Order: sequence, then structure tokens, then C-alpha cells
Amino acid sequence: MTTKALKHYLLLVGFLFVSLGIQGQSEKLYRPKWAIKLNPFALIAYTPGIEVGLEYFMTDRTSLHVGGGYLNDFGFSANKNFDGYKLIGEYRIYNLFERLSINSYGAIQLNYKKVFAQGRTFIDRANGSYQQLTDVSVTNTAMDFIVTGGNVIPFNDWLSLDLSLEFGVRRLNLASDDVSADELSNLFEENFFDLRITEIGTRWYPIYRMQVKVNMVIK
Repeated sequence: MTTKALKHYLLLVGFLFVSLGIQGQSEKLYRPKWAIKLNPFALIAYTPGIEVGLEYFMTDRTSLHVGGGYLNDFGFSANKNFDGYKLIGEYRIYNLFERLSINSYGAIQLNYKKVFAQGRTFIDRANGSYQQLTDVSVTNTAMDFIVTGGNVIPFNDWLSLDLSLEFGVRRLNLASDDVSADELSNLFEENFFDLRITEIGTRWYPIYRMQVKVNMVIK
């Protein structure tokens, strides 16, 4: 992690603990039967999208969250030429850190994301003797295995803020049926695609991030 990124995460950790302190003073219990979960910051993520989920309380301390999202650059992201989808599953246990907050929780989460990038570019053929304009499609598939700690801050009976810190690993696979591995690497050097990986195949990456979601109680 770079120094700049470390500073950001230290600020995020501080923000989370401040929120825990605020919640500990208010002690307003968050235990609906159903809640819609919106992630407004998904629009400014590395692969931006529209993300929504549904939380269902199975008991007074445990809940299941399922969600999904549509991924697209929407014409304003620096990461271009892609669209795709994301699926989310999470199991939570509330009041896990009782001294901090009655609405604190721990969770395990599994995310699946598939992104399709496409475009046209010139590819060297016959050992570079000529170039051919080629339609290129690249599939970027990611599976995230995450452990989460967080807190919910209720504003009233139907609206609350959900803050969490996530740590885990990502299994990322890059594949293309249109170009070879060397040709795909050249496309990355030309900034044709920007998918954070420069080789066809599977790689593993660490995950450390903060999530901010808005909960709207529907029952």
C-alpha cells in the first residue's frame, strides 16, 4: 500500500470509530425485518455502477444481504469501454462489539463481478509486416472473499447509514478470444483498456476498502 493510500485508510478507520462513538451515545436500535440498501459511492468506484441490495433479518441479531449492480463507465469514468454486472452475498451478526455499539456487526461477504471490455484497434500481423484493424473483446472476472466489520447509524425509523471496513482477497481472471497474450499486453501499454492487469490468466490481490451504504426500511 502506498503512503497516500495508507493515510486515506487511517482517516477512514478514524471516521468509522467516530461513528461508533456517535451511535453508542444514541443507542437507537437498528433491527428491521427488511431494508433496501443503496450504495451511492458505487458511481465513483474504479468500475462504476448502480448498486442496490436487500437485507433480511433472520433473527434479532443475524441478517442476510443479497444485492447486485450494473457496471458501466456512463461516459464520465476514466476507465472506458466496458459494461458488466456484480452480485453480492453477505451474512451478518449484529451486536458483535457490544461495548462500541448495539448496531455494530461482523460479516462474511462473497462478491462476483464480470466486466466485458470491447473496442477496435490495429493489431500486428505476420510478425509485424502489416497491421489489421481488429474487433477486440476482453472479459474480466473477479471473485471477492471478504471479512467485514461495521456499524449502522439510524437517523430515524426508516433511514440509516451503514459504514464498514472490508478486508479480504480477490481472484481475478482476464481472458480474450480475439488476441494473444502478447497482443493484449500491447493494448494495455497503449491505454486501450484499463482493467488493472496486463496478462491473460488468473491473479490474486488483497482487498482493503471502506463501504458506505444507505439503508431504507421497508417493513
